[in-house]
Amino acid sequence: MKTTKHFFIYLSTFVLIVGLLAVSFYVSKNEEYEQVALTKFSRDVKNISFEELEFEVWDIQKATNFVTKRELKPYTIMIYLNGSDLESEDGLATDDIIEMLESGVNGANLNLVLLTGGANRWQNDVIPENECVLWEVIDGKLIKIAGIGLHNMGNAGTLSSFIEFSKENFPAEKYGLIMWDHGGGSIAGYGDDENFIKGNLTLLDMNLAFEHANLSENKLEFLGFDACLMQTIEMAVVSADYAKFLIASEDLEPGDGWDYHFLEVLNKNPNMGGDELGKHIVDYFIDFYNGRKGEILTLSVVDLQYANDVMAAMGALMDKCNQDLLETPAKHFASFSRRRSNTKTFGEGSPRDNEADMVDIGDMAEMLSDLYPSEAKAVKNALKQAVAYNRHNSKTNLSGLSTYYIYGGKEIGEYSLKTYESLDMSQEYTKYLNKFYNILTEKRRTRSSGDILKRELTVWKQDSENKFVMQGISNEIRLIETKWPQINGKNVCMYKINNKEDIDLYAIPSKLNGKNGDIVVMISEEFKDGKILGMRYDDGLIIQKGYSEIEIGDKLAFYYQVKELDKLDFELGEEFTITEKLSLEWIKIDQNAYFYSFMVTDLNQNVYFEAFTKNHPRLFAKVVFHTITQLEPHYLVQMV
Repeated sequence: MKTTKHFFIYLSTFVLIVGLLAVSFYVSKNEEYEQVALTKFSRDVKNISFEELEFEVWDIQKATNFVTKRELKPYTIMIYLNGSDLESEDGLATDDIIEMLESGVNGANLNLVLLTGGANRWQNDVIPENECVLWEVIDGKLIKIAGIGLHNMGNAGTLSSFIEFSKENFPAEKYGLIMWDHGGGSIAGYGDDENFIKGNLTLLDMNLAFEHANLSENKLEFLGFDACLMQTIEMAVVSADYAKFLIASEDLEPGDGWDYHFLEVLNKNPNMGGDELGKHIVDYFIDFYNGRKGEILTLSVVDLQYANDVMAAMGALMDKCNQDLLETPAKHFASFSRRRSNTKTFGEGSPRDNEADMVDIGDMAEMLSDLYPSEAKAVKNALKQAVAYNRHNSKTNLSGLSTYYIYGGKEIGEYSLKTYESLDMSQEYTKYLNKFYNILTEKRRTRSSGDILKRELTVWKQDSENKFVMQGISNEIRLIETKWPQINGKNVCMYKINNKEDIDLYAIPSKLNGKNGDIVVMISEEFKDGKILGMRYDDGLIIQKGYSEIEIGDKLAFYYQVKELDKLDFELGEEFTITEKLSLEWIKIDQNAYFYSFMVTDLNQNVYFEAFTKNHPRLFAKVVFHTITQLEPHYLVQMV
């Protein structure tokens, strides 16, 4: 499915010359930077506390009685298939198992072992939902090895036992482990077992599982995550003791996830390393979605022997930030906050669920490069060394590795930072996160126009004397037309969450069939009035892979921000049954029936509203934008 691009010879020559000139400029410019002496970062697992973690193993020996130990093969690939609602509602795990069967992989070269669980219903008549089951793929068939009972896929012991069982009974020269499900990044980790209350594996949980399975003595050739947001430096540092390469996505993944036909490449070269196989996995993944609009695509291969170098470089950069925050906190926090707001962020949602706070490390360094050129350059160089292969379709030139950087999720900041500190990452970076968070959440007595981060026009309906319900929000030119979005005749609020190439994505906070999340809308040149992509459920910090379909007969309600006296909160609108396909429309509203106000977000992520007015939005916008730089604190009414 690859597209070959043809170029004229003279154009190639021109590009080559320009490239050489660019390289010459790069080298001469680089000479101006001081050499940064990095403090060597290392993480000793002996210093990590696993005391609060649950660890329940299953009977490996009992399961071993049902299988004959295989002869040594070039590869054993273990797939930890936590079905969750991806399977129970959409059958996506079943689809990927079918791809594995269709791949035509040669059993003489590869052991393909699966552990299924985590879903309360499987969309096939083979896999049960009331127990976890071990399987083997042989000659295009799914062969049952043994049922092991119902175990929590979010328990470190379940994962550890699966690894030990696979290594004992399916010996190989190289081992690969793929973790299949949802993901949430460095704080939330991976997975969501539907059958248990705590159904996810944090980074510490996985650390414990890998350590207990003795992977430090015989490293995985690769660790892969067919899940959202797991290509993080924190995951890389944890994995470095147990695997050679990490294959994962910085951003959200489409619901169909990886293309498991990639397994066929092992037929030609069963001895390929994790870096080479990783390149095939990335290419199959990106090419699978060729031509499908609205999909967020990022996947990279990280050489884990360089993970600690990236963390060390990050620590040196943020140590500089720390020093400046200590000397002039107000000035430098304002600068860092603006830069953080412009840094490429992953896993964004509406204000109800914008807590993942994962950012691209390369873009983070670029945002600070004018202040600390040497340290930023060191981060970029470390990334180039660590990221072996990287493909994406983002407007931003993604580096291939992300990190946790608190901002939108400040309301759960104490929990998130405590979790981060338990991972024992760079002390300098951890100190910066805490210092930045302390200033981010402090009460500020005075404000000025310089504190403003962004301003968006909002439209409101008055519900009672002191209560107003937001009917729409916009920072787009469309507001000049006095048109606001509706879905099936109901006003909705669209929050911009992401952009890629020529496509913008928006989140509409909603509740579908009793589950909270966001309806995601795409606006592009092709779909100027918007296209509804589906529902993305919000289950705490774990973010859904892909979108769930919205069908006729479903129960739907939209969330609206409500301003009542000095409080601002979300309130659920009236639930209705969907009787026809959802469609997004732009309606010219009766301007006299609504109030308008600019919603102001400041550097501390606090939200304020300017005085409500019934002026026509076009006139209102002109007046306010004309006086934006003269705005003083007393024109604002603090809501949060």
